Amino acid sequence: MRARDLIELLLLSVLWGGAYLFTRAAVPAFGPAPLVVLRFAIAAAILLPILAHRGRLSQLRQHPRQLLIVALPFTALPFVLLSWSALHIGAGLLAVLNATAPMFAGIVAHFFYKDRLGATRAAGLAVGLAGVAWLVSGGNLALKTGDGALALAAVMLVSVTWSVGANYTRRHFGDVDPMVTTAGSLALASLALAPLAWATWPAEPPSARAWAEVGFLGVASSGLGMLMYFRLLARIGAVRAMSVTFLSPVVAIVSGALYLGEAISLAVIGGTAVVLFGTALSLGLIGRRRTPPAT
Repeated sequence: MRARDLIELLLLSVLWGGAYLFTRAAVPAFGPAPLVVLRFAIAAAILLPILAHRGRLSQLRQHPRQLLIVALPFTALPFVLLSWSALHIGAGLLAVLNATAPMFAGIVAHFFYKDRLGATRAAGLAVGLAGVAWLVSGGNLALKTGDGALALAAVMLVSVTWSVGANYTRRHFGDVDPMVTTAGSLALASLALAPLAWATWPAEPPSARAWAEVGFLGVASSGLGMLMYFRLLARIGAVRAMSVTFLSPVVAIVSGALYLGEAISLAVIGGTAVVLFGTALSLGLIGRRRTPPAT
C-alpha cells in the first residue's frame, strides 16, 4: 500500500469515527429525524452533482424499486435508530457495536445465500458475539439514560439491518456504480424522512456548535468520506479498505473521551478488542490461507 493510500485510509477512519462522535454531540439539539435528514441532504447535494458531471445519473433509473428498498429500510430506518440510540449511549459504544455489521452480514450470507462461512469464520462470529456480550453485561457500561438498554438493542438491530442491506445491494446492484447507489439512496431517504423531520423540528433553535457538528456529518463523514472510500476501493481493493471498520471505533472511543468526556474503562477496551478480533476472523482477514508463490 502506498503512503498516500495509507494516509487517506487513516483520514477516512477519522471522518467515519468522528461521525459517531458528532452524532452523539448534535442529536440532543436536533432530534434524530432532523439530524438524519440534514446529514443526508448535505451529502446528496455533494454527491449528485459529481455523478451528473460524470454522466452517471441515468443509472439511478435502472433499478427504481430496489433503490427505494435500499433507501428506506436499509438507510433511513437504521440511521434514525442509530441517532436515537446516540441520545442514550456513548459514541465509542455506538461505533464498536456497529463494527459488528460485517460479522452479521456473514451470518445472513450463510443462511440465506448459501455463502458458507467455514470453521474459522464461524469461530470469528462466536468470538465477536462473546465480545458484544462482555461489553453489554456485568455493569461494564455507563449508560447515559434509563433507555440505554433499549438503545443497545436498537444499535444491534441496525447492525443486523445493515448486514441484510449489504447482501441485498451486492446482489441487486452489481452492475451499478456503488457511488450511484449511495447518492440515490441518501437523496431518497432524506425526502422520505423530511415530513417526520418537519414534525419533530426542535422548538429551541440549535446552537452554532450543533450546526457545525451537523455540517461535519454531512460534508465530511457522508459526502467526502464516501468519495474517499470509493476511491480507496478502486486503488487498494475491498479487503484493505475494510480495515476502516476496525480503525473507526478506536477513533470514536478516543475522540468521545476527549470531546465529550466519555469514560474509557479496561472492560470497554477489552470488550472492544474481542469484538474487533472476532469481526476480523469472521471476515476471513485472519487465518486466511495464503497462496504459495510460484516457483
